[in-house]
Amino acid sequence: MIKKLAGAFVAAGALLVFGAPAAQAAPPEPFTITENLDFEAEEFTFTATGGLCPSGTFQDDVRAVGAGNAPIPKVNLLIRTVYACDSGDTFFAQKHVFIAANEDGSSTSTGPITLKGGTGAFTELSGHGVNNGTAAEGIGVGEISGVLQLS
Repeated sequence: MIKKLAGAFVAAGALLVFGAPAAQAAPPEPFTITENLDFEAEEFTFTATGGLCPSGTFQDDVRAVGAGNAPIPKVNLLIRTVYACDSGDTFFAQKHVFIAANEDGSSTSTGPITLKGGTGAFTELSGHGVNNGTAAEGIGVGEISGVLQLS
């Protein structure tokens, strides 16, 4: 015999409780960020895809520097970045960038990036990816790709 009792069922002396299924986190989704850096004009803009705002500006705060002068001069940077969307929301990143200088005065860079939090739609943001960039004659481009979750 089965009896319903305050949202639970009692069957042959056993209490069976049924509820809504547990919520599952959304799967990670891919994202890209393209950074455009004009070092002379001090203008740093970005465009993005995959759940991030489409465009805005950003500001890097270099937290640590390490350098080496082996056959190719190299610099390691730990950078905290605030991306300010055109909508007013912000999101935060930490980058560990390895920069190598080339003989022609240009440079290349690569390293991991993590996304963590922000304001507005990005308070629960988390993610990670890879940052690859180039710079020459005062202009730089960073191409970042990875996966993120907004909740």
